[in-house]
Amino acid sequence: MNTSPNWVIIFLGGLLSATLSFSPTLFHPAFILFSYLATLPLFLIGLSLGLYSLYGAALIASILVFIVEGALAGSEFFVLSALGPIFLVNRALLNRKQKGKVTWYPSTYLLRDLTLASAVVTVITLGTYLYFTHGEDTQTFVNNFLKLFDPEGQLKDTKPLLQMLFPFLPGFFALSWSIMMIINGTLAQGFLVRFQHNLRTSPTLNNLRAPDKLTLVLGLTLLLSFLGVGTLGLIGRNFTLIFLFPFFLIGLGMIHNWFHKTSFATIGLTIFYFCLLILFWPIFIVVLIGILKPWIEKNNLAN
Repeated sequence: MNTSPNWVIIFLGGLLSATLSFSPTLFHPAFILFSYLATLPLFLIGLSLGLYSLYGAALIASILVFIVEGALAGSEFFVLSALGPIFLVNRALLNRKQKGKVTWYPSTYLLRDLTLASAVVTVITLGTYLYFTHGEDTQTFVNNFLKLFDPEGQLKDTKPLLQMLFPFLPGFFALSWSIMMIINGTLAQGFLVRFQHNLRTSPTLNNLRAPDKLTLVLGLTLLLSFLGVGTLGLIGRNFTLIFLFPFFLIGLGMIHNWFHKTSFATIGLTIFYFCLLILFWPIFIVVLIGILKPWIEKNNLAN
């Protein structure tokens, strides 16, 4: 691992990360999509130059966001967009050498660590949600929200939808954070592998396993989401979203393995992902496959 930081690259990486983050505010709201790529330069630096360079780039980016957008945005960037890549790259670069062969931190452990990080983000977003709702029920909060942001009543027909979605906002936020960590980390690693600047081999979806006791924890959060009242139900519903996501990735890994055993793997996977993007219900099938993986594998061995 490179421990001699290249400060020009570090500064440019931090500058690019910060610019992508505040581009909707500084340039145009339509640039909101670019802000989702704010962690990409950090992953590129961390996965190619190592942790010390990543620390420098993350600190530079956080300071720039703090200067341009203020303390709140700077703190949010540091916690979510700087510490996230730092933690995940730290885990990804773990390795051990045995008889001259390097063994990298397994994908299953990375999935476990991502799940734990997502749970922490969920705790933060739930705390923020409860702070801003002041303990009000969803209907009252949505009514006050619409009075404030839609005094002319043009969005009154969306009230039932908002009442249904608002309690899931913390979980959706944490879930989107997890997805963007995976997307940006994967893009960075793929780019570095293409130009042979990667420090480690690429993790894969093959043979992913659920973190220990996750099935039991998921069952508890599902129970809490159905039986819990008020804040307990809110906690259950949002953590259920987070704990379902690892099983979705495990299910994807199994589907990839199945397709790769056929002669039409590329076409099959293309059609599968197309259906996944335009439809909603296949997601539940993938999650179910991920949950049932131990039983599916056991049955295959028995046959």
